[in-house]
Amino acid sequence: KQFNILFINDGINAPIMYISDVEALTGFRYCNICHRQAFRIGDKNLQQSMRNHMKKCQKNDGKIIKKVFLEKFAKPFVPHILSNKTYKYLLANNLTHLFKPTGYYITYDIETLEKKVNEKFGDSSQVTATLIPYAIASTVKLASGIHSFYYDIRTEDILDKWLEQLFEEAKQVKKDNKYEDETIPQYYEVPVIGFNSAKFDASVLFKNLKSKDWAISKYLGSSTIAKQIIVKHQSSSIHLRFVDFKIYSMQHKLKDAVRDFGNGTYKKGRFPHEFINTNNYMDELNKSEPFPIEAFDNKLRNKKLSEVKYKDYLVEAAKHKTRWDYLKHYNILDTRVLIEPIDYLIELMFKYNVDMLANISMSQCSNAIKYSMAYNGFDINGDYNCESTDKSIEITQNYWRAKVESYIEQDSKKDRDSSNNVTIDDYDYFKELFKNQRCHMCNARFTWKNRPTLDRIDNNKGHSKDNVIPCCLYCNVCKANRDENQMKLMIQLRKYALFKQLPMTLTSDEGYQLLRKGITGGISNVMHRYNIAGETRINHYEYDKENKCVYSIDSDYVMTHVVQLDFHSQYPSVMSGEPNALNPYTNHIIYMPAQLIERITDQDRCRQLIYDTNRFSNDRLVVDQMYLFVAEIKGHTDEKYINEVINW
Repeated sequence: KQFNILFINDGINAPIMYISDVEALTGFRYCNICHRQAFRIGDKNLQQSMRNHMKKCQKNDGKIIKKVFLEKFAKPFVPHILSNKTYKYLLANNLTHLFKPTGYYITYDIETLEKKVNEKFGDSSQVTATLIPYAIASTVKLASGIHSFYYDIRTEDILDKWLEQLFEEAKQVKKDNKYEDETIPQYYEVPVIGFNSAKFDASVLFKNLKSKDWAISKYLGSSTIAKQIIVKHQSSSIHLRFVDFKIYSMQHKLKDAVRDFGNGTYKKGRFPHEFINTNNYMDELNKSEPFPIEAFDNKLRNKKLSEVKYKDYLVEAAKHKTRWDYLKHYNILDTRVLIEPIDYLIELMFKYNVDMLANISMSQCSNAIKYSMAYNGFDINGDYNCESTDKSIEITQNYWRAKVESYIEQDSKKDRDSSNNVTIDDYDYFKELFKNQRCHMCNARFTWKNRPTLDRIDNNKGHSKDNVIPCCLYCNVCKANRDENQMKLMIQLRKYALFKQLPMTLTSDEGYQLLRKGITGGISNVMHRYNIAGETRINHYEYDKENKCVYSIDSDYVMTHVVQLDFHSQYPSVMSGEPNALNPYTNHIIYMPAQLIERITDQDRCRQLIYDTNRFSNDRLVVDQMYLFVAEIKGHTDEKYINEVINW
């Protein structure tokens, strides 16, 4: 029998609670087939949505089928440029010296009390406790300086009052982040950053994010983790963008983030969270003497505060008249200590022209940095022309007929006169034109890999013979609805990618499916999440024939040296291009795959590529002429021999 459990992990302890009614707890109903798709119970279209989903689920045996939409033609993959509208515009207009990171923002932190409620929901579900916010603080970083504000439970509707001031403070933050030239495309959302807020603070705050004055305009995340929430004010049009600092770092604790990224000026404070509850908070916080050392006992982790740390607390507590004053200091400090770590990461990523707060995850930032390094030598005015060795295209009548029909359809949709459009009878003329002329924008020859289209000279007229000139499909699309500088940037990026053999987007579904099969989720078989010298044992895999499963078996040997802490940390080496003697191919360097060229099924050509001895050359010029390939082979290992090959 299957059981629903709630697994809570604080990094040290992992309590587990049995959930008797998932729907009552989450407010969602889940598909009975895949058990993954969720539907909000309050949705008026709940039944219809579930029926439609379950029909698909039954066809796929409960498997989630992901649809992949590929490009019609290969485009350069340049996330640090194309995913940032501000940098893209500035680069296109030779104004990159104006580019600046989002450097002004607001941090926040909520302190809560546990209130026991023991409310029943139906016959089998019961909520034992809820969290009551009793203090909230924010620190605002502006061009003029840093200041903080604070509310506690002694103020009525503290969350609404805090949000009102938050929107007011955000006006100046928005102004400080703004470019003076308003024609520059830019991001106007004001970052509001918490620590571990995606799971905790956002859930406490969620119901207050909708009122007569403001409402949620965008929500990114699941029902339990809010990766990003954008809240819009109805009258001022200020947008607050709530995010979690932890999406930009791996630190599990605030004190670790402050230690690793701070400048040493501030340290996280101490507060007896378990000691304060809904029954005693008013009496205890009204007192003027410091908390006793026993108040800091952590029963969940079975820990006590040391005498040294308690003395540090007493020094800080002596600066405040009451415990309310100390709570204010502690709450504000939790928001103030985040400033230096955030600024450190912003500056670190901006070295690579990446605006951290314009991204929504650490992986997105690292991906942008990776390609920023790959495009480090890009110059929008550079000469990156390279002559294709492919044979010039000779279009077929069927190809031309499809083009003619497509142009008529395009002009009809835009209400343009198509009576004088090119026709099937113009086939011979355009066949020679495409064969002998080049793209009027990028000067590239037309091949079957770089197919021709017709670009209209006067965009108010149709595709008549006297109003069209030959153009690459890529250049034609780049020209549509863009200014000359944006068009030039897109064309130059493609030229640079082809010249430097950098990654391009996939256009072939057949190629995608082949490459997708090779994605296993790791560099190799991962036996340990972390490897620690002197502790972690060297393991091997064994296949259990009877139970049809694989086990990781400890050996008697212990690791003495560790190459990397975990398998994730080895990923950067794939893109670094640093020579590695263990790699016998391509001059000992791992190369990055570029544009997908073709799928080869001819076995003689396959053998020619695989057995080409130039793959082992140490000559950079020879290696640069080689093709990277993925070889798909059919093989079978009899079950009785699996253990002989499983650890390869």
